[in-house]
Amino acid sequence: MNASDEANTTLVVGGGLAGLATALALRNIAGLSEVRIVEASTDESFNNIQEGAGVQLGPNGLRALRFIGGEALLSKIMENGVELKGTVIVISSKMDPMVIPDTAEADTGLSQVFIPWGVMRSLLAEQLPSDSISTGVGGDITGYQPVESTIQPMITPDEPFLPQSFDLVVGADGAASTFRHLIQNDATFLPPNEAQAARRSDLKDGGRMNIKAVVPKKMDEASFKPGHSYAHFAAGGGVACFAGPASADSTYWAISIADEKKDEETEDVFEFLSDIDMNDNKAVKQTLLSKLKGLELEECQFVIDLIESTESECIYLQRSIEAESIGPSLVSKDNNIVLVGDAAHCMSNSYGQSSNFAFEDAASLAVCIRDGKDLGSALETFSESRVARCIEMQTRSAERAAKAMKGEQVEDVSKWIFEWDIQ
Repeated sequence: MNASDEANTTLVVGGGLAGLATALALRNIAGLSEVRIVEASTDESFNNIQEGAGVQLGPNGLRALRFIGGEALLSKIMENGVELKGTVIVISSKMDPMVIPDTAEADTGLSQVFIPWGVMRSLLAEQLPSDSISTGVGGDITGYQPVESTIQPMITPDEPFLPQSFDLVVGADGAASTFRHLIQNDATFLPPNEAQAARRSDLKDGGRMNIKAVVPKKMDEASFKPGHSYAHFAAGGGVACFAGPASADSTYWAISIADEKKDEETEDVFEFLSDIDMNDNKAVKQTLLSKLKGLELEECQFVIDLIESTESECIYLQRSIEAESIGPSLVSKDNNIVLVGDAAHCMSNSYGQSSNFAFEDAASLAVCIRDGKDLGSALETFSESRVARCIEMQTRSAERAAKAMKGEQVEDVSKWIFEWDIQ
């Protein structure tokens, strides 16, 4: 018996990019045939290709996806996304923009690609048996109980989530993860009546609100360089604006707005949009437009035009959050639970690598299980390698920031990121 035999029945909790990629990798690479995915969102939401905003895939993420789904999957990604040629920094209306060429393809043979998030999820989902994905379920899991060498996910200590138990549960349930809390606290259940608070107990707020969307229109090539993303950072860093091609016929935009101090003495802050109903997307859109127009900056006009042409229901909100720490382990002590994606490493200073690291997780976990002599050692090998990569990412980012503050020459961390390959 090897690790693949011990992980014969596997449940993936979370049908986002991390969960779907992991399920596909476990099937294609580790040879597991009984992999089931449960996703909390509705079937309508899950199958909506306009869901979410966009994903920027670097050579590392593309390499992982090619390993997981072959050249056929990589070709579909390239067909549905757009290759990025560079970034244009809009400094001011009185200065020429700064054009930064993208060297990923020259350095690695693979370019960076931007693709709508919902489209990327659809491409992964269509690679899996349709009966292996269940929607509208899984969000109410609060723990598990041991059943011999397996575990049974539970809604409450007296109510099973499913009648069956599993050899392995993959926690791909996002930043506010049930399974990260269980692993870090060596627990089998979230605290009674405190499940939501427990899932977020180790998360810290980054002090910014991020608003984004994909618009079904092309960027005007007479005004914008083809294949280039555009960015503007308002004075003081309070507002950052981004836009660029999301596919051959769509464009993404993203705005990041910092919290504002209300009182210098108490250090109380005002969180953007906290004074409106954030479920009212029309109000969100109008409040955002008022904020940007109030800056009276010509440099923001490129993104204001995009927001005005966006259907309110397509706007996506996200607070900047990160876990207080990564690890020390991504595996439960009984070797029945493992974390991937944001559940494993919700971190700042990650150079927009959240999805790419999730795809690395998926490929790495599948290889460890395929090659492992037993499930416990396979999961430990996976955990050690992924925690080490994330910590090195944070270390390099911090060193780069410190040198930049001193005006010293800095490392291009993205080059190190893009070098990753499956071992």
